[in-house]
Formats: sequence, structure tokens, C-alpha cells
Amino acid sequence: MKSFQQIQSDFVNHIRDPQSATLSADIEDRRLKIYRELFFNNILGFLNSGFPVLASIYGEQKWQQLARQFFIKHACRSPYFVDISKEFVEYLSNEHQKSDDDPAFFKELAHYEWLELDISIRKTQQSAVAWDGHSSVERVSLSQASTLAGYQYPVHQLSKSNQAVEVSAAVYIVVYRKVDFEVGFTVVNAVTAHMLQLFQQNESLFVDDIEQKMVDALPQIPAKQVKTGVIETIEQLLKQQILLIPED
Repeated sequence: MKSFQQIQSDFVNHIRDPQSATLSADIEDRRLKIYRELFFNNILGFLNSGFPVLASIYGEQKWQQLARQFFIKHACRSPYFVDISKEFVEYLSNEHQKSDDDPAFFKELAHYEWLELDISIRKTQQSAVAWDGHSSVERVSLSQASTLAGYQYPVHQLSKSNQAVEVSAAVYIVVYRKVDFEVGFTVVNAVTAHMLQLFQQNESLFVDDIEQKMVDALPQIPAKQVKTGVIETIEQLLKQQILLIPED
């Protein structure tokens, strides 16, 4: 006689992969079907809402097949539904075997769509405020509700009707959330990306220090020109609330 733990394991395996894991227990298939559809449709629903562009590119049938493989093969580390999208990105990056049905950019697009969701719900504990638009600024910090990401494909432009893209120079995108919880993104150049990486390495930086660091990083450009560009970029990032003013 099977132990209760073995019965549980058999039941779980069947729910995840009914085609391969048959269940010999005396349970009416009509009842099992309810559980199979309930669990899978819950997962599929979260993936549909978290990756709408990727889902539209795959099409309903292929998307459901990909979702099913994720459901069967991936052992989620988090018990929270809100983390399903993150788990899916990890599955695509580390476990999924690329097939002819997968577009070349699928991993990057999945990460970008997940990042938008992550930023929208990210909890922050930052003692900083948005710039008022006119006060002088001496010190700034990167908002905890913003993330710089680099991609090989222009993921922000991809759609079901626009997939004809090739690997190009790095595309840098900042996904951010304002204090009113509006989520947005902006494409930045390599110089701005480098400056934002400096902020990622420091809780806050004085504007004078940022200017000098960027002058050192760009010796081929006149220092005055670099400093002017730094000030203009900082003001733009402050307006977007990618950068904030530390309160302490």
C-alpha cells in the first residue's frame, strides 16, 4: 500500500503533467479534470497578464504549450503568486531549451515585461523626495523604484506586428515608477547608462562628484562640455523621478 506522501506526490505529478503521469487511484477523471484545469489556468492567467506582448507573439496554442512546459518542469522557489512572473523569466533563462518556435529575442522580451511588473509592485524604503523643479540640487540618489537594464534587442518596440529585429548595439532602458505609482520607461544612451551605474554603486552622490567622475570617464571630450551634459541629464532624470533628492 502506498504511503500518504506517495499518494500526494502522484496526485501532484498528475496535475502538472497528466499525459505522462497517470493516476491509478480510484478517482473519477471528471473530478481530476477540474483540478487539472484549475491549477494550470491559474498559472496561465498570471503569465497572460505578466507577458501580454510575448503571449501575442507566440500565439495562443504555442503560448499554452510553453506555459505547460513551465508548469511541468520548473520547481518554483517562492510560494507567492506575485512571483510567478519572476519564476517564468528564470525558467526561460536557465531551463528552457530553445526551439524553432522561440523568437531570438524571447528571453530579453520576457525580462523587460517582468521588469515593468516588478517596478510596479516593488517595495521601497528610501528616504528621498521628488525634485520640485526649481530648487538647487547638490546631492542626488537613484530611486529604488527604478532599474537600468541593457538588451541586445529593442524590446520596447517589439509587438506581434513588429518582430523583424536583429542584434544591434546595446539598448539601455530605464524602467521607473513615480511617486504617484505611474510606471514608465525611457531609453538612454551609453553615457547616461554609465552615469546611472555610478548611482547603482552608491546610495547618493554629490553633483560635483558625478561631474568629475564623468569627466574622468570621457577624457576625449572637453571637461566643460561633459559637465554641461551631466547637469542637463541629471535634471531630466530628476523630472522623470528616476533620480531623487536624499532627505538625510
